[in-house]
Amino acid sequence: MRTALLRKHLKLTNSQNNFFRGGSILTKQTVIPSALNGKNLDKACQANSDVVLLSGVNIGNVGACVQYIHKHKKRAFMHIDITGGFRPDQTGIRLLKSMFHLDGVISTNMHALSTAKVLGLETVYRLFLIDSRSLERAAGLLKDGEFSAIEILPSRYAVSEEKKIRTYVGKTDLIAGGFIRSKSDIDKIFNSNFIGVTTSNSALWK
Repeated sequence: MRTALLRKHLKLTNSQNNFFRGGSILTKQTVIPSALNGKNLDKACQANSDVVLLSGVNIGNVGACVQYIHKHKKRAFMHIDITGGFRPDQTGIRLLKSMFHLDGVISTNMHALSTAKVLGLETVYRLFLIDSRSLERAAGLLKDGEFSAIEILPSRYAVSEEKKIRTYVGKTDLIAGGFIRSKSDIDKIFNSNFIGVTTSNSALWK
């Protein structure tokens, strides 16, 4: 019953602010600017990416940040795990969609991502490769089509494990992040069949 109500709500709100929906998050290989604590947001909105990632913002300024991003005809995504004053339950996720008009969320929280998906938000699962067993433990979660994309961190391991990751995720878009220090790092990632790179290094937002 609750899911049915969410889907009904989705039909009413889905067209309000989501002006890029349909298909993959990214249509070409893209460096996604991560505006850490909302800083350099103006520069992030001037980047070639049509997605801007909000990292470390808080529930008090996320609305203004999203509005600014939309004003520049970009999509606003947010790391909900590190958003100050935010609780990633059903009420919180609905607030991001209906009040703040966020376009997508990134998280390690499977329940939060499932709720966001029902509400029509794009979902990016964040996977940390801590050791060789991390990928094997996550294998059951990485089903093709379950998420809009999967972000793998750190980028060095994302590249080295790409072929194995691909056997689990099928055609799901892959994004790499963490320890992106140079254009050379980005080139290596793109040459390894990743569609996107997330970085807070504003010198690389081109």
